[in-house]
Amino acid sequence: MISPRTTLPGMLDAVTRDYTKALSLPILLHRPPRGYSRPRPDRQLHVHLHALPLRPLWLELWSKTSTGRLPVVLGQRLAEGTGTAYAPPGRLAQGVSLTDEDGRAVLHLLHNNLYVLFDLAAQPEPLARLLLRKSLDLALPHLEAWVCQTAVLPASHLTVLLNRLLRDTAREEALLRESARARAREAYAEQQRRRLREEAGFLEEEVGATERALEELSCRFTKETRHLAASRQRLRVLQGEAAQSARAADDLARLQGVEGVREVEPYAGGVRVLTAPIEVAHAGARYRLGCFQIDLAETGAITVRNLTDPFGLYDHPHVWDGRPCLGNVREGLAKLVAEYQWVAAAEVLLDFLRTVTPRDWYVPVTSWKAVPA
Repeated sequence: MISPRTTLPGMLDAVTRDYTKALSLPILLHRPPRGYSRPRPDRQLHVHLHALPLRPLWLELWSKTSTGRLPVVLGQRLAEGTGTAYAPPGRLAQGVSLTDEDGRAVLHLLHNNLYVLFDLAAQPEPLARLLLRKSLDLALPHLEAWVCQTAVLPASHLTVLLNRLLRDTAREEALLRESARARAREAYAEQQRRRLREEAGFLEEEVGATERALEELSCRFTKETRHLAASRQRLRVLQGEAAQSARAADDLARLQGVEGVREVEPYAGGVRVLTAPIEVAHAGARYRLGCFQIDLAETGAITVRNLTDPFGLYDHPHVWDGRPCLGNVREGLAKLVAEYQWVAAAEVLLDFLRTVTPRDWYVPVTSWKAVPA
């Protein structure tokens, strides 16, 4: 259920009802206007959206809470412009901060109060519901003793219930991901159809212009006739290619299946690839470089951005301000992009991101965080 003090839309009601019914534990949502919300010491689970525990008034021990960008949370990319998140309260605050699979602090747990550090309520409805479920799934195992006492549940029964909720969350996440991929495939196919229509329209205009020129300029009959024949031939070939546009969906599906690719998004003039966390090995150690966004433009331009762990203007030891130093693979990669071979191009760039060469890098890989052995 939703706290009467909040104006949050009811799109999250289904999630709280689901967990309340499964655990016999009332769950209240709070959305404070200024990012601070005092903890409630009762027998309900309070979820404070995009907030931190209320700063103590009796002593100014805390400085102004810092914020940062967190575009990827719990394995999901947040909507554009909503990636601002609060930093965990720090050593002076009680409770424990919880991290997602990328090692980012996304929740803070204080007794029976769960503080969501990112802007969950600003997300589209299906994504907001999924992120609330994943937040509860991450936090509830840390509240096992309190939940068992409050809901009068044996620990073994609670474990079964939490596993059931986890499976429901996994199914909802799979449906959301497949829906996003289906939309991406359709957008990509429509982008290709539009490109074919535009080129066909251009060539049809060329045919008409050439026919009129033949009528007006008989002295150029031979030259214009050849131009007309060439344009008509190209138009016939292009119309034949239009029948094959359905293959575009298969191309995008293969690109989404490449190892290390988390999402694929077509955009006007190219394709955007979002990667899972990239790790590289160097001198007997492994370093986590972060999640990357690769933009492959039809013009041949290639941009690589580190979404989570840039080192200043360096997105990667071999990437400065989004511009990769591709070395001897540049020519072959340009040919793949020119031929719209997105799968092969993505595989080449993923291999590039997983490889570091000390003699060629802009900045040492040791500037990034080492992964514990």
